[in-house]
Amino acid sequence: MVAALLAVMPGAATAAPQRSLGVLGSSIAAAGNADGRLELFGTDSGGGVWHRWQTSPGGSWSNWDKFDGSLASVAAETNADGRVELFGVDIGGGVWHRWQTTPGGAWSSWEGLDGGLASIAAARNKDGRLELFGADSTGGVWHRWQTYAGGGWTGWNRFDGGLTQVAADTNADGRVELFGVDGGGGVWHRWQTYAGGGWSGWERLDGGLASIAAARNRDGRLELFGADSTGGVWHRWQSYAGGGWTGWNRFDGGLTQVAADTNADGRVELFGVDSTGGVWHRWQTTPGGAWSDWAKFDGALRS
Repeated sequence: MVAALLAVMPGAATAAPQRSLGVLGSSIAAAGNADGRLELFGTDSGGGVWHRWQTSPGGSWSNWDKFDGSLASVAAETNADGRVELFGVDIGGGVWHRWQTTPGGAWSSWEGLDGGLASIAAARNKDGRLELFGADSTGGVWHRWQTYAGGGWTGWNRFDGGLTQVAADTNADGRVELFGVDGGGGVWHRWQTYAGGGWSGWERLDGGLASIAAARNRDGRLELFGADSTGGVWHRWQSYAGGGWTGWNRFDGGLTQVAADTNADGRVELFGVDSTGGVWHRWQTTPGGAWSDWAKFDGALRS
């Protein structure tokens, strides 16, 4: 992959959480198309924004294709009608998004959202409204949501607490759960107490991470993934859908960035970037079961 910057987006919009970047969010993200094909997104060391996709659900992958614009971190989620939406943060902290104009089809132009972030994540509420989460330069944690499925956005609302990295996914009963890493590597989560409703307080998970991602197993159990400060790659999962968590289990290999999503047949797939920018993935060989070995993609993303 050529790491040259071909185009630059307009300057960041000013508003709510405003920042200049220190710690960057994840350089890799994934989401599922309406027909079940996963799509992978990433940013390279020059800010170039790339994507590739499975050519059939659970199958082989296309080559990398470059978007215009420039981002430092990315997140992605699928709208209720099956259109994937890509979110990102530029090097000045500006927040951007673009979306498929039809499920699996062409993409809109970039559109700026107000505010400023470093790390960004998205999840879909039970009623189909996307919810966007982020951490700003001071550690402030923010969220906003579509006012109706596929529609416009509320303003930013601030959570208590402080994080540098965020990830989110939706429990089997429709309650969104937010995960994050604080400035010391501590791992935290909170969740909607009912689908689309109020939020629990923060609860700490043991362990320490530098990058974090989540995906849902076919049986509804969320699975949490992370890379620690030495590159160690870890995962843990709910012992039943919406329930308590196992301890951490370590994968072989080394990564600095992680992302995850679920294939059409229910097999979770983990993506990551190593310290040299190499892009890797591995997947459950059966839904909720054992994992494949690591396989390397061509190209390079920001480590």
